Amino acid sequence: MFLKSLQWRLVSFFCIISFCLIIPIGLFLNKEVEDSYYKTFKAGIENGFKAWNDEKFINTDVKQVFEEITNNYAVLFSIIGQNKSFTVVDSSNNEIYSSDSRFGEDKDKFFNDLLRSDNFVSAMKGESGGKKKLMSYNGVQFFDYAKPVAGGRFVLYFRYYKDEWKEILDNSNRAILTSLVVAFVVAFILGYMLSKTITVPIVRIMQNAQRLASGDFEHVLEVKSDDEIGKLTSAFNYMAKSLKDTLAEISSEKSKIETILDYMTDGVVAFNMKGEVIHANPAARKMLGSNVFDRTFDDYAKEYNFGFSLEDIIYIESLGNREANIAIGDKIIKAYFAVFSDKAKRPEGIIAVLHDITEQEKLENMRKEFVANVSHELRTPLTSIKSYAETLMDGALEDRETTEKFLGVINTEADRMTRLVKDLLQLSRLDNLQMRWNMQDISIVDLVRGSVEKMALEAKNKGQQLEFYVIGDIPLVRADYDGIEQVVLNVLSNAIKYTPENGKITVYVSRIYNEVQIKVVDTGIGIPKEDIPRVFERFYRVDKARSREMGGTGLGLSIAKEIIEAHSGSVAIKSEPGKGTEVILKLPVPEMEGVI
Repeated sequence: MFLKSLQWRLVSFFCIISFCLIIPIGLFLNKEVEDSYYKTFKAGIENGFKAWNDEKFINTDVKQVFEEITNNYAVLFSIIGQNKSFTVVDSSNNEIYSSDSRFGEDKDKFFNDLLRSDNFVSAMKGESGGKKKLMSYNGVQFFDYAKPVAGGRFVLYFRYYKDEWKEILDNSNRAILTSLVVAFVVAFILGYMLSKTITVPIVRIMQNAQRLASGDFEHVLEVKSDDEIGKLTSAFNYMAKSLKDTLAEISSEKSKIETILDYMTDGVVAFNMKGEVIHANPAARKMLGSNVFDRTFDDYAKEYNFGFSLEDIIYIESLGNREANIAIGDKIIKAYFAVFSDKAKRPEGIIAVLHDITEQEKLENMRKEFVANVSHELRTPLTSIKSYAETLMDGALEDRETTEKFLGVINTEADRMTRLVKDLLQLSRLDNLQMRWNMQDISIVDLVRGSVEKMALEAKNKGQQLEFYVIGDIPLVRADYDGIEQVVLNVLSNAIKYTPENGKITVYVSRIYNEVQIKVVDTGIGIPKEDIPRVFERFYRVDKARSREMGGTGLGLSIAKEIIEAHSGSVAIKSEPGKGTEVILKLPVPEMEGVI
C-alpha cells in the first residue's frame, strides 16, 4: 500500500538516489585512501632498492642481510613503525628472519602464511612481487611486497598493516555515514516537498474527477503554474466543461424525447433482446395496463396473436418492419414493430409503436354506413317515382283520379329527395368550412319567440301545449340569424313530431354565466339511453320506420350540431323513454354585450 502512493514512490526515489550517490562515493574514497597508502608503501620500498647494493650480499647469510637492513636500510625502505615490517628468507633452506612482531608467535604458521602471498611466490621464482592485494593474517589486513636479491639467494618480503590507515578509513566511513543520513533526511524532505507539488494537484484532479462522476460539474480547479501540472489542470477544467456541456445537451435531448414520448397519443414500448419491457410511455401503459413491465414480448404475442415472434422481427430481415392489429377491450390498436441497434449495427431490441385506430375504424364504419344510408334514402323515393311513372306509362293516365294520386306521390317523393340533397349539400359545406355566416348581434329572445310562433299552428293541430318563457335579462349574441333559427325550428319540429297528441312542449331562454341557453323540453316518447350518444350521427334514427313516415331525412340534428359548434356553442340531450326529451342549446355571450 505504501508504494502504491505516487508521493511516497517519489520520496523513496529521492532517498534511493541519495543512497546510490553517497555509497559509491564512500567506496571510492576508501579505495583511494587504500591506493594512496599502498602507492606510498610501494614507492618507499622501490626508492630504497635504488640505494641497494646487491653484490654486497652475495656471500652473506640471512642473518647478516636482516641486520644490514635493520641498521642501514630501514629508513630507506620506509619500513619504520609498528605497522610495517620486513622479512628475509633464504630461498635455498627457507631460513627466515623477520622484524614482524607476529613472527615470534608462530614461525611455522608465519612461513605458511607467506606461501599464500602471490607476491612472495613470485619473488621465490625470481620475479618482483608488487601486486596490490589486501591480505589477512590472524584477522589483521595488510599489503605486501616481495623482491629477490643477491642473485635470488634471498627474498625480501615487506608488510604494511592496515592499522595505520584504518582510523582514517573509519573516520571517513563515519563521515560518509553521517553524510548518508543527512543526505537521506534532506532527500526525504526535498522529495516530500517536491512530490507534494506534483501529487497535491493530482489529488485535487482526482477528487474533482470523483465529483464529476457524481454529477457535480460546478467545481473548477485553480491553475497555479504554467508547467505540465498546470497544463494538465487546464486540460482537466476544459474537459470538465466540455463534459458538462455535452451531458447538458444529452440531458436536454433526453428530456425532449421523454416529453415527446410522455405526451404522445401513440403508445411506445421498447423490448430488449430477451423480450423484456425496458421502456413504456404513459400512453402505452394506459393501453396495456400498469403491469406492462411484468410481461414479455412473447406474452403479448401469444395473447394478441401477432403471428410472429421477437426472433422473427430481429433476425429475418426479409420480413422487414412488422404490423399487427390487436383488440384491447373496446379499443382497436395498430402495432408497428421495428428493430433498434447499437453503433456497431448489432440489434439491441425492438420498438413497438401502438396507434389507437378505434376512432378511425369508427369513422370508416360511419362512412360506409353513411354511403349505404344515402344510397337507401335516394333509392326509396327513386323506386317509388319509377314504379308510379311506369304505371302511368302503362295506361293509368286514362284514369284522371289515379293519375292525380300517382303524380302527388311522385311530387312528394321528389320533394323528399330535394330536402335530402339540400341537407347533404349543407352538411358538405359545414364539413368543408364553406358556409358563409352573416354574423351580427341578434336577440335570441326574438329569434326563439318567432320560431315558437311559426310552429304554434303545427302544435295546435296535434292538441299540444307550446309554451315559451324568458328567464332574466338575456344579452345579445353574435351569430347568423338564419342558421340559429334553422336549428331552433329543427329542434321544435322534432319535439312536436315525437310528442303524442295533447302533450306539452316548453321552451326556455336563460343566461347561465357567459352563455345564453335555449332549452326545449317535451313530454314525448323519449330516447333510449344507449341511443342518445348516436342521435347526432348522420342518418341515425331511433325508430327508422316512424321517422320516414314523418318525412325526416335523419340529418336534421347532425346539421343542428354542426351549426351550433360553428358558433362556438354546444348541444346536449337528456332523455328518458316514456317521459320526454330535453334539448339544450348553448351560445357564448360576446365580451361587449347588450341586453334585450
